[in-house]
Amino acid sequence: MRAHAERAAINTPLQGGAADIVMKAMLLLHHNERLSQLGWHILLQIHDELILEGPRETRDEAMQLVVNTMRNPVDPPLQVELVVDANSADTWLEAK
Repeated sequence: MRAHAERAAINTPLQGGAADIVMKAMLLLHHNERLSQLGWHILLQIHDELILEGPRETRDEAMQLVVNTMRNPVDPPLQVELVVDANSADTWLEAK
């Protein structure tokens, strides 16, 4: 029981901070005019993953906007680099 409490004491602030970072990135992406002009919008969030939907023709520019926003969601910037993986596909299954 003690070991569980110790893990929770360490893990909870980290998970909470990660959730705050993803939420900030989501808000920035939701309000990003260029992303909207390109026809892209957030479809779904699963933990620290975001799934967006939009036209193929603007995929590359949209993906770059999303990756940059998720790497740098706060100002001033974080002192640690956030690693962001991005993928695109016609279906969610193909993207995995």
